[in-house]
Amino acid sequence: MLNHPGYCIALDQGTFSSRATVYDSHGQVVESYQQAIPLHRIDQNQVEQNAEEILASILTVLNNATNNYKDNGAILIAGLATQRSSILAWRPSNGKAISPVLSWQDTRAHQWLDSFQSHAVMVQSITKLRLSPHYGVSKIHWLSENLDEVKKAIKENDCVISPIASYLLFHLSKEKNYSIDSANSSRMLLQNMSTKSWDSQLLNLFSIDKNLLPAISPISSHYGTIKNSAIKICAMNGDQNAALYQKGQPDPFSLRINLGTGAFVLTPISEEVLSSNLFNNSGLLGGISNSHNQSTDFYIEGTVNGAGAAIAWLKEQYPLINFPENLNQINFGQIAPPIFINTVGGLGAPYWRSDIEPEFINHEPSEHNLQQTMLAVLESIIFLLMINIERIRDLKTEIHYIEISGGLSQINILCQSLSDLSQLVVRKSGGTEATSKGIAWLAWSHYLQHSPDWAAPLTTEGWLPQINTSLHSRYLQFKQQLSAMTESS
Repeated sequence: MLNHPGYCIALDQGTFSSRATVYDSHGQVVESYQQAIPLHRIDQNQVEQNAEEILASILTVLNNATNNYKDNGAILIAGLATQRSSILAWRPSNGKAISPVLSWQDTRAHQWLDSFQSHAVMVQSITKLRLSPHYGVSKIHWLSENLDEVKKAIKENDCVISPIASYLLFHLSKEKNYSIDSANSSRMLLQNMSTKSWDSQLLNLFSIDKNLLPAISPISSHYGTIKNSAIKICAMNGDQNAALYQKGQPDPFSLRINLGTGAFVLTPISEEVLSSNLFNNSGLLGGISNSHNQSTDFYIEGTVNGAGAAIAWLKEQYPLINFPENLNQINFGQIAPPIFINTVGGLGAPYWRSDIEPEFINHEPSEHNLQQTMLAVLESIIFLLMINIERIRDLKTEIHYIEISGGLSQINILCQSLSDLSQLVVRKSGGTEATSKGIAWLAWSHYLQHSPDWAAPLTTEGWLPQINTSLHSRYLQFKQQLSAMTESS
């Protein structure tokens, strides 16, 4: 260990846990630590976390991971990747959080944001996002208008309302830096995608004081040094964006799907496509995956809010049903499941609705129909992903395969169904922690000033497309049912 030229520590702060993983310069894992954090779902629209619990979890895994290297300085650099669109208010004078973290799943201010529908086209043209309460601006408004302590801090000119990444960086860096990377900032509905800066027109539209926001930095840049060490923080990014770089520079002919609490399908795209009418009418998102002082890489994204969150919702709604922890243990056989309208966390791309409740069509879940119930939820995740894949194919016809990662990628029937429905080969990434490895690659790239040549992890599992007429038939039913509900309400 001591003879190695150096290591990178990747900090991955996700919805349900924080991780710290030590990588060598070839992308090999040396050691890894994880700590769970709670998520508080108050109701369908209000979802919160505790900022101090998140910070404590990051500091714990960081200390565990660096403990063996404190005396030899072998860890040279760090990268930080975080859940996107999770927002809090805090005081930069002392770093104290003065609000809960409003999760990326939180949509409590949707009615306020709906009042700006007449400006949706303009907002989209600037941000490449849809007018959705999942993003930061509605949460900034809610925090500044509803919490007395936030109002007091604003009056005292001692308040920042930012993505969780900015707050964590302040506490991690000895410089107390709290700038934000251009990926996390792009999910605020306030950033101009072309200039990568806060847009004055949007700030005026939403009545947001620019002084409440952190400064924006490129994703790959020097963010400071971790306290009580010489470890340089060389990259900061959103979790899904970072996952694109798990194997290095993304393959332009692949779709990257990460199946976690939400499900996200991303692929690299040109800035020219992002400026086209076809993209503007697609219902998809555009974003920044990597940025330097000289260049920017873009992607398009389809978003499904209810992936792991839908399974958690099912268990919460029906606590008397004994669902197995390992879903591969369920014998689904040849059953024909019902249709589940999966709006858990709100409908993401391409519908962007937060006003439709989740429901099973002509089905009441029970212990006796556990297989049908669970398969209906799993298929709903695939159906929503497939709707997004179809929209992506309208913009980018050459898609050769799907690369899948995340916790739900362990469920075989889900991966096979995705392959059958898309008629694409589905490959599982060699490791499940795509975000962690991606942010490590970005940090190494900035530190070395060139892209490390990481050998692609061997794909341990893959699924070849088969003809599945019953699955395709249910998919058509799902789309028809969902269209009827979105058009009638």
